[in-house]
Amino acid sequence: MKGWTNNEHGITWVKLFDAATAHKANGRKRLLLCDGHDSHISAELVRYSIDHDILILLLIPHSSHLMQPLDVAVFGPLKRAMSAQLDPIFRTGVRTVHKVEWMESYVEARKVAMTTSNILSGWRGAGLFPINKHRILHQLSDIQTTSNPPSTPCIARRQLLNTTSPPDHDTLKLANNIFNTELSQTTATSPVKTHARCLTEITVRLAAENAILKKDNCELRAQIRKQKERTKGKRVVLKDIHAICTEEIYNALVECERATKAKRTKGRKQRSKHTKDISSSEEEEEDKAESDMEEGSVEIQDCIVVKPR
Repeated sequence: MKGWTNNEHGITWVKLFDAATAHKANGRKRLLLCDGHDSHISAELVRYSIDHDILILLLIPHSSHLMQPLDVAVFGPLKRAMSAQLDPIFRTGVRTVHKVEWMESYVEARKVAMTTSNILSGWRGAGLFPINKHRILHQLSDIQTTSNPPSTPCIARRQLLNTTSPPDHDTLKLANNIFNTELSQTTATSPVKTHARCLTEITVRLAAENAILKKDNCELRAQIRKQKERTKGKRVVLKDIHAICTEEIYNALVECERATKAKRTKGRKQRSKHTKDISSSEEEEEDKAESDMEEGSVEIQDCIVVKPR
């Protein structure tokens, strides 16, 4: 088991959800919103949901910070409350918190964060209840491109840099030219002017190298993501699918889990066979050594120490 949950916990939780909501549904279907964790998409959980009129809707990947009520308005206050509870301990110089201390702090923090007001705010902030799609859409960047009005030539502005934010290549080069021009009209000594000119040339070169490195880094990251893309398994079956309570999806999940289990069993058998072969080889070598000693083929000689003259 890795992490704090697994498929067994998932099916146990959905049974508790069914027991708590069945009488309220009064025979109607229920909607269960989940993220894409493995414990939410196991074949057993999907089978149970189909049989008990529970519709599972998976959130869009990487959107839980916008659409999951706990992430929107509960986990934040909970983290702040936990920090407030643990802060007195850390102020004493203690760097390790015992499990009992952490649990006691969590119980108190939960009382502060897990309130009716915060929970309702989470549903409202995620646009789920009451339904309000604009709560999410207004937080997304506008992908529509608008034509930029013609701007005044940069040379006419003669503007030096006034911020620490990295400028683009053209802006940096223009600002350096203006700086060198203004500096040449001052009474600064020749070494100072030369030093300034060298610095401006270095910044332009470094900016160009940085741009090249960023481009290479983006290409490498894209290649790594491409290599990490799954070609089989449950993630491929559920790609671009959010409503998963259908017989077709269930059958596909069962087949994927069967293949994964068979692969793991095969790997364990191969490791076991390899270990057994090594053990057999070691036993043969030990038996041979004992046999040689019994037959007298191995002679143990005394150690002779030769003293220097």
